[in-house]
Amino acid sequence: MMTSTAPLRRRLLSSVVSVAALTASLLAAGCAVKPEPMSAEDNLARVRKDLSVVLAPQEPLTKPLSMDEAMARAIKYNLDERVKVMETAVASDQLDLSHYDMLPRVVAAAGYTGRNNDAGSESLNLATGRRTGESTTATDRHRRTGDLAFTWNVLDFGVSYLRARQNANLVLISEERRRRVVQGIMQDVRTAYWRAVAAERLLARIAPLEKRVEGARRDARTLEALRVQAPLQALTYTRTLVETLRQLQSLRRELAAAKSQLGALMGLPPGEPFQLEMPTAAAMTAPPKLEVAAEALETYALLNRPELLEESYNQRITADETWRSLLKLLPGIDLNAGLRYDSNSFLLNQRWADYGARVSWNLINLVSAPATKSYLDAQEDLVAFRRQALSMAVLSQVQVAMLQFRELKQEFALTAEQADLDGRIRTQYANVGDAGQVGELGVIQSEVTALLSDLRRDLVFADLHNAYARVMVSAGVDPLPDTVPDTDLKTLTQAVGKGLSTWQERANSALRVRDLVAKEAPKTEAAKPEAVKPAPAPTPAAVPAPVAAAKPVDAPTPPGAAAPVAALAPAEPKAVAIVDTPASTPFVLASSVAPTPVPAPEPMKNEPMKSEPAKEPVKTATPAPTPTAPAPTAPVATASFSPVIQADLGAYASHRLAQREWDSIATRLGTAAAGTDALYVTTRRSGDGKMIVQLRAGGFTDHAAAERFCRQVKDKQRECTVRTVSAQDALSSGRLASL
Repeated sequence: MMTSTAPLRRRLLSSVVSVAALTASLLAAGCAVKPEPMSAEDNLARVRKDLSVVLAPQEPLTKPLSMDEAMARAIKYNLDERVKVMETAVASDQLDLSHYDMLPRVVAAAGYTGRNNDAGSESLNLATGRRTGESTTATDRHRRTGDLAFTWNVLDFGVSYLRARQNANLVLISEERRRRVVQGIMQDVRTAYWRAVAAERLLARIAPLEKRVEGARRDARTLEALRVQAPLQALTYTRTLVETLRQLQSLRRELAAAKSQLGALMGLPPGEPFQLEMPTAAAMTAPPKLEVAAEALETYALLNRPELLEESYNQRITADETWRSLLKLLPGIDLNAGLRYDSNSFLLNQRWADYGARVSWNLINLVSAPATKSYLDAQEDLVAFRRQALSMAVLSQVQVAMLQFRELKQEFALTAEQADLDGRIRTQYANVGDAGQVGELGVIQSEVTALLSDLRRDLVFADLHNAYARVMVSAGVDPLPDTVPDTDLKTLTQAVGKGLSTWQERANSALRVRDLVAKEAPKTEAAKPEAVKPAPAPTPAAVPAPVAAAKPVDAPTPPGAAAPVAALAPAEPKAVAIVDTPASTPFVLASSVAPTPVPAPEPMKNEPMKSEPAKEPVKTATPAPTPTAPAPTAPVATASFSPVIQADLGAYASHRLAQREWDSIATRLGTAAAGTDALYVTTRRSGDGKMIVQLRAGGFTDHAAAERFCRQVKDKQRECTVRTVSAQDALSSGRLASL
C-alpha cells in the first residue's frame, strides 16, 4: 500500500513546489518595478510629435490680414479652441458609449477543469445512520464547459438611461465651454489686432526720429567738448536728448510684441512674418458704434451667456442624479437566460438551456431614504441658487462693460483732440525750426510729444475696441452666425464679418428686463390672498372671471354638468390672477388666451359683490380696458365638476420660466403637441411664501392620450406625470386655478 501511494505523493509534492515557485517569481517581478525617467530619445520623440501638430502648415497668407480674417484664423487654428473641440468630441463619444450600458449583458465563457483523481463520494443512510460502503462518482476527471449567458437588470437599465441623459447634457456643457473660449479668443484678437495696427503706424516713425535724436546727441557732445556752451547748459541739453531716446526705445519695446501676440492667437508659428491690412485714417478716428439698449443687452445675456446655459444643464444633471439615487433605493430585478455545455460523460444532457428571474432589495436603503432625499433636494436648490447668483453677476458685468465703453469713448475723443493739437504744434515747431527761430532740441521734443500723443490715441482706440468686445462677451454674443456652410478660411471670414455686423440687431430683438418684470408684477400682486366671504349661491352670470380673455358662453352651464374649458394659445400665454379662496367658493375655469377674437372685458373694479353686503375686495389681474366691449363671464363648475385629465410638467419659480419651458416643449414635439394647451397653476409655499408656478398640459380626450403625450415628452428628456384633477380636489387645496 505504501509502495502504490509513494508516486502519487511525489507528484503532489512536485505540483505544490511548481506552484510556489511560479508565485514567488510573480511576486518578485512585481516588487522589482522602479521609477524610470524618460530617456533623451523618448523626450526628443515627444517634442517632434508635438511640433508636427503645433507647427502644422496653415493656409498661406497671400494678402494683408484683416481683422475678420484674423478672427477666422483664430477660430480654425487656435490651439485652445482645438482643445475645447476635442473635449466636445470626447463628451460625444462618451455619450455614444453610455448607450451600450442600457443593453443587456451577453457573456460567452469557455473553460477546462481537470484533477488528478476521481471525485468519488459515499452515501449515508439517514434511516439507519450507517454508511453504504460504496464509493461512487458522477464527474469525469477532465471536463470542458461552455456558456452563453444573457443577463438584464431592470434597475440597472433605468440607472444607465439616466446616466446617458447626463452624458448628453455634458456634451452640451462642453459646447458651451467651447463657446466661452471662442468668445474670449475673439476679444483678445480684436485687442491685439488694433495694437498691432498702432505698432505698424508708429514704428515706421520711430526709426528716423531715433536717428535724428542720436545725431543731435553726438552734436551736443561735440559742443560740450569744444566748450562752446556753458557746461551746465550742455549737460542739461544732452540729458534731455538721452531721456528722449530712452522714451523712444521704451515705445519700441511696448509695440514690438503686439504683432507676435496676434500671430500666436491665430496659431501661426513663432516669428512667421505677415502683413496687416491698414485701416484708413477715417477708420482710426471713428470709434465702434454700440446702438443697443442696455436692458435688451441684459436680457440677451441672460438667454445666451455660456455660463448660465452651463448651469442650466448642470441643473438637469442634478435632477437626473436625484432620480438615479432614488432608483437605487428600489428593489432590483434580474432576468437571466443561458445556453450551457458540459462534456461530463455522466450527465444525461450535456447541452441545456436555463432561465430565471431574481428580485433583491437592500432593506437598509429604506432607512437612508429620507436623508438621501433631503440631500438631493439641497443639491438641486444649490444649483438653482448658484445660477441665480450668476445671473445677477451677468447683469452687473453687462452694466460695467457698457459703462467702461462709454467712458473709454469719451477718453478717446479727448485723446484724439490732444493728438491733433500736438500734431499742429509739431508743424509749427518744424516751420520755425526751418527758419532758425527754434533750436534742434525744441523740434525734436515736439516730434516726440506728437509721436507719444499718436501712440496714446491709438492705444486708447485699441482699448476702446477691447471694451466693445467685452460688451459682446458679457452679453454672450457669438462671433459666428447660427449656421456656417463650411469650415474653410474664406467661408469662416465671411461668416465672422456677418456675425459681427448683425449681432446688435439680434440683441435689440430681445425683450427688455423691465418688460419681463412688468409681466410678472401683476401676477405677483394679484396672488396675495385676501379673505373674501363668497356669495351663498353664485350663478355663472354673477361671478366675473379673472381672465385676460375668454370665450363667450352660449348658454349657462346646467348644474352638475362639466364646465367647458376654453382652448389655450400656448404661443402667447398671459398671467392670470390666482386667489386663495375658501372651500365653498365655486371652481372657476378660464382660458388664459382666447383662441378667436372676442370683445375685451371691462376692467374689474375692487367693489363688493352685489349679492352680499360690502366685503373685502378680491384683487385680480385684468387686461387693459376696452370701453365699447361688454365683459364676458367665465363658465363656472360646482364641486361636482367632472375630473380633468392633465399632464404635470414641473414647477417653476415664475410664470415666464414656465411659459418658456412650454414653448420649448411645443417646439420640440411639433405636430405631436397639437390639441394640447398650457395650464399655469400658481400657488405659494407654506414655509416661506415663495410663489411657485406649476406647468401642466390639458385638452386630452382620455387618460391614454395623456399617457402618449407624456411618453413623447419624456423622449425629449423632460419629466411628465399624468394626473386627474377634480374641482373638489382644487377646492380642498385652497387654490383657485386658472386653466
